[in-house]
Amino acid sequence: MTRPNPRPVLLRLFDIRNIVGALLAIYGVLLTIAGFVPAILGDHDNSAAATDRTDLYVGTDANWWVGLILLAVGVGFFAWAMLRPLQPEPTAADEPPTAPEA
Repeated sequence: MTRPNPRPVLLRLFDIRNIVGALLAIYGVLLTIAGFVPAILGDHDNSAAATDRTDLYVGTDANWWVGLILLAVGVGFFAWAMLRPLQPEPTAADEPPTAPEA
C-alpha cells in the first residue's frame, strides 16, 4: 500500500496567499468589530466627540470601512489560492522508471 504524497497538501497549506489572506481577514474582523461596537454603545450626535481628539469614537467609521475592505481583500486572496493552486514541481522520484532500450 502506498501513501499519497503529502507535498501538494503542504504546498497549498503554506501558500503565501493563504497566509496573507488569513492575516488580512483577522485584521479586518478586528477593525470591523472595533468600528461597530462604539457605534452601538456610543452616541453619533455627541458634539464632544467632534472636538476631543483623544475620544475613542472619532474615526470609528473609518475602522469599519477599512475592516470590511480588509475582509474583502482577504477573501480575494483565499479565492485566488483556490482558483489557481500552486502545482508542485516534478522531481526525479515522481517520474516513472523508464525501460532500458535493448
